[in-house]
Amino acid sequence: MKKTALRVVVDGSNLATEGRTIPSLVQLDDAVRAFIDEHPSADVIVVVDASFEHRVAPGERARFKEAEIAGEIVTPPAGALGRGDAFILKIAQRINAVVLSNDSFQEFHDEYPWLFDVGRLIGGKPVKGVGWIFTDRLPVRGPKSTRDAKPATKTVKKLAVTLPGGATPSIGDTLTPVKSTRATKTVAKPVKAVMKKATKEGASSEPEAKAATKPAKAAVKKTVKKAVAAAEATPVVAVRRSRQPVNPEEAFAAFVKAVKIGGRVEGEVMAFTSHGAVITATLKNGTTIECYAPTTNLGTPAPTRARDVLKRGDKRAFTLITVDSERRIAELGL
Repeated sequence: MKKTALRVVVDGSNLATEGRTIPSLVQLDDAVRAFIDEHPSADVIVVVDASFEHRVAPGERARFKEAEIAGEIVTPPAGALGRGDAFILKIAQRINAVVLSNDSFQEFHDEYPWLFDVGRLIGGKPVKGVGWIFTDRLPVRGPKSTRDAKPATKTVKKLAVTLPGGATPSIGDTLTPVKSTRATKTVAKPVKAVMKKATKEGASSEPEAKAATKPAKAAVKKTVKKAVAAAEATPVVAVRRSRQPVNPEEAFAAFVKAVKIGGRVEGEVMAFTSHGAVITATLKNGTTIECYAPTTNLGTPAPTRARDVLKRGDKRAFTLITVDSERRIAELGL
């Protein structure tokens, strides 16, 4: 009996960004070649997000276009719901394939329960001096995963009406509304107490809101102060294998001149990576550059994924943490 060949759908955007801030086509190619070396008979389909071409280094874009035209890389249709993740899972379900990704696809656990079948999800990481290591994995459940969650049961309270004198009406009786000041006061008191508690907890009144924001402002100032000190000591981020510039020299120079470390930056969330988000920052004169916001700069404690606190298309105020002049990219934080 002929053995069925292993069919694999590769989450290209995920593997290309593993351990990096900006996706690398070279890294993706290394990962796919390493996997095929381990599984020579595997039938591999590589899928990347529609924005992948614009996020890789300028020097890799021509090679990407060639690979896309040759059918070596597939992108979802423009405007596809669920972006690349949904497209990957639909292909995998259609051909009963294994998914090669370090993502957990939490938004799709209900729609694709087979993600939890052993052997349907494989993860991979490059190990220095060793190469790519691939291993079976199971999806990680999180806030967006509803798998195995029990539906909340609603308790319906029966309406009990007691007339003056203790009589209880039966179905079909006509009730005449009776104004009761005692009942109004009884109900108003707990409602007032609840509102007071909610106001106190949410600091909805202006004086309380100001008081509540003082510790938060102090914490932000402290974080920015530390970031400024660190940036002055080491103005360039850690060196990575690929050092191709991300932004045009003129636009990046204008950004560095206009925004100082610790300064405010208006940006729009364009895409997500394994360890953060890609942000397009815009200056007052209209100059735009591509920036990066790692998850470690998006909260205390840091979120598991950037998309847990940001949404694609969000326009937010960020803080400039540091810049990498060699790669012409800025690192931002909330």
